Amino acid sequence: MKRITAFLLALVCTFYMTGCNEKTESTQSSCEESIAYSPAEHNEDYYVKWAVPDSISLSDETLDKINYLLESRYDMGLRLIPLGDIPGEIDYQAELKSCDADIAFIGFDPTDDTPCERLISEGFFAPLDDMLVGSELISLIPEKLWESTRYNGSIYTIPNETSQDIGVNIVFDLDKISKEQAESFDGDISSLPDMLGENGMLYYGIDGFSFAEYYGCYYDNGLIITPEGMAESLLDNKECRKWLSLFNSLYISGKADDNENADWSIAVAKDILRLEKKNIYCYKTKAVIGTRCSATTGILNSSDKKQRAFDLLEIVHKDKEIANLLVYGDGFTEKDGYAYDSEGELVYGFIGKLIFGLDTGVLRGSDMLISFETADEKIAYYDENVTLSQSCGVDLSGELSEVRELMNSDKDMWKSKSFDDDIAKLDDKLKEADIDTLTAAVNEKIKSRQQP
Repeated sequence: MKRITAFLLALVCTFYMTGCNEKTESTQSSCEESIAYSPAEHNEDYYVKWAVPDSISLSDETLDKINYLLESRYDMGLRLIPLGDIPGEIDYQAELKSCDADIAFIGFDPTDDTPCERLISEGFFAPLDDMLVGSELISLIPEKLWESTRYNGSIYTIPNETSQDIGVNIVFDLDKISKEQAESFDGDISSLPDMLGENGMLYYGIDGFSFAEYYGCYYDNGLIITPEGMAESLLDNKECRKWLSLFNSLYISGKADDNENADWSIAVAKDILRLEKKNIYCYKTKAVIGTRCSATTGILNSSDKKQRAFDLLEIVHKDKEIANLLVYGDGFTEKDGYAYDSEGELVYGFIGKLIFGLDTGVLRGSDMLISFETADEKIAYYDENVTLSQSCGVDLSGELSEVRELMNSDKDMWKSKSFDDDIAKLDDKLKEADIDTLTAAVNEKIKSRQQP
């Protein structure tokens, strides 16, 4: 979620979801409209203050209902503290540093060289380790997500549940390729051209160099981290280089395209929910995740109500009525696990889910997130489909800026019309950037982290 701000989220939704225009004629109200929710007034010490981007706007009626439920069930109160977040005009992190709050959404990495981890290293967030021990909250989120937020040995923020951790999939259209042939695919991509035949088309839906996950590697800041925990140049990895070469060959010959509307026989993609075809066979690989502090939520070190703030975070993760109000407001109706507006349209709740970090057990809306009804379902998914990079907890940003920029400039290398020349030029540029020395330094960092 690099360089994303709340202001721009609507423009990047294709990474996370597709729109849905489904309507319903018969919906069941989520609440009794005739009931007036009037929480009692308390002094300000009673309320936990939660700082969020001002793109989140909950009505007074919604906040009254949330506080009524918090008060009656948990003797708790909430105040939202809106912070400005306009790209190029208002710096969210600067606003965050000066705000008076107990809980805060950490924001998004403003640049690759100043990731959100810097706010943690500068002491703005309190470690949560002691409060997490024996808590219900720690059991509600997969352990691998907790580990992805670990920084310098401690956990400072709550993982964001909207993370879409999906491996690279090879998907076969069974109306064009026989089931027997599709099921015979063993992961060797060199067999794909023959499987396409003369008339087949391949849809390529992988962004940049994230395809490295297909081989169990984690791509970060221009390097890959192998399953064994070794950092290396992506171009030095034989499998990754083979991948680029093969799909470039298919693209040049007109057998592959990144147009998702193409009538494909084989698709290479992560977000298979966006693929409209239903009669498919999917060869799946595991997602690989690394350090992920962007878009998480933590407790500010300056708060004098840290335990009470932690209790509120635990509440919103387990009380789904309150979670749905934070995500959708009070103007929705519920039917069959979905949230609808007064016109019978599915509600777009992704922004609320993202900012509050909530998804598991929350009503579904018009986004196409992979969602889970229970924490046990999500934990089982992560156990089976996600691996944790051995670089977790290691900051790979600063010294790799030149390498990262070089790789980003050629992120569409698979579509190069002069592949051999272009990849040789990139190799030379990486050597000029002293990638071997930088890689060795990263390996020292990883080795130090792995040592007890």
